Amino acid sequence: MNEYEIATGKVLPYIRQKLNWPEQLVSQYGRVPVQIGGGTVWADFVCYISSIQKPVPWLLFEIKQPGIPLDQAFPQAESYSLIIGAPFFCVTDGEEFKFYMTGKSQGNSIGLHLLPPIPSPEYLEIGKEYITFPRQIDSLIDLFIIGLQEEPKFLEDTRFHNETAKRLREKVFERIDSVLPQELKETLEGNIMIKLPNRNQVFGQIDEKFEQFKKMLEFIRDFSGDPISNINTLLDKSGSLYVRGGGIFFITQLLAAAHPNDYVVLEEKVSRALRFLGVTEIFVKNDTANGYVYVNEICKKLFKDKMEDRLKGYGFGLEAVHNFLWHYYAHYRTQKKWFP
Repeated sequence: MNEYEIATGKVLPYIRQKLNWPEQLVSQYGRVPVQIGGGTVWADFVCYISSIQKPVPWLLFEIKQPGIPLDQAFPQAESYSLIIGAPFFCVTDGEEFKFYMTGKSQGNSIGLHLLPPIPSPEYLEIGKEYITFPRQIDSLIDLFIIGLQEEPKFLEDTRFHNETAKRLREKVFERIDSVLPQELKETLEGNIMIKLPNRNQVFGQIDEKFEQFKKMLEFIRDFSGDPISNINTLLDKSGSLYVRGGGIFFITQLLAAAHPNDYVVLEEKVSRALRFLGVTEIFVKNDTANGYVYVNEICKKLFKDKMEDRLKGYGFGLEAVHNFLWHYYAHYRTQKKWFP
């Protein structure tokens, strides 16, 4: 079993059945960002409690494959717990579970003979949101709508991104079996943002390995299961689905076209906007599978909770979240207009 299989097949059932932790207060596997220096790593699982109207870390799990001594995972798990403020942590291979109380500093945590304490029921009430938005988001969306009404170039740009995703879906993903190499290149040329050297590599692979390229498109069309594992499969340079020149930004554009209600195109300024606005506590880059999926979930919730109803008159979908956050960070926060 690989680590993901251990996490979902053994550790998650243990959390739910042995600890009786509410499902809504357990993170998804590999979705908790931990900032170390200028980079971000990802905790395997975190059990939260409900406190002060938001989830607060209580118990962190670090998972290792069988055969790796659990003691080797201790420093990493302890470090993660210290950084996110979890009072307890566990290292496990899915068979053995070792629990600790997090110390005040590295190397000072205390091993536990029994399970860590379970909080009283009021701290395990479900319904608290992992993702919350500051009040300024509402007024900023008001200004975004005004920008669409008063800045023709901004409206045109937002509509363009919405339409490119639609064209990719109709001309590529709805007819993968019949699309021809030249037609595919022409469609990508007009509807994908990609720099020239990468474009040449992608087009070269279409010419040289068209059937293999179509298998990549089919994989994205049929995307199911754990998105982090799937994206990592697409990024694996040794794998059959890897496309030279097609990094994660290229992949997210295809995902957003194939699954417009679930995935959005993301560029770094989107992540910077979320941090600047206080939606995330740390800057989470979206240039890895974990980072992309984490930021994507925030964008989906932002669209559903704050933007969807207000954009119905324009016919814009999830793609509009990218334009809202990107143009806010690039232009509006300094120039007070949405388009230069």
